[in-house]
Amino acid sequence: MYSQNDKDMAKEKLYRSVNGEYLYLFNWIGGGFNDVWAPSKREAYAKVMRERRESAKKYPTHVKLTPDYKSMRKCTYSEYQAQNRMGWMMSM
Repeated sequence: MYSQNDKDMAKEKLYRSVNGEYLYLFNWIGGGFNDVWAPSKREAYAKVMRERRESAKKYPTHVKLTPDYKSMRKCTYSEYQAQNRMGWMMSM
C-alpha cells in the first residue's frame, strides 16, 4: 500500500537545472553517495570520472572513490532533499 507522500512524489517532476540538465544521484562503490548535474546518465558518469581523475592527480594520497554506474538515477527535488537529510543524519 502506498502512502499519500509516495503518491505526491510520483507526480513530482524530475529536478532540472536552468540549462536543462538533470540531477543524478549515485552511490560510491564501497559506500557513500553524491550527486552530479548532467544531460544524460552516460554524461553524468563521464563527468564524475573526469572529476575523479583530476582529483587523483591533485591529491594522490587521498582515497580514490569509484561511482557505481548502476546506482545513477535522475531524481526529483524531494528525493534530492531526502538524500541530503540522510547524509546530514549520518554525519552527526
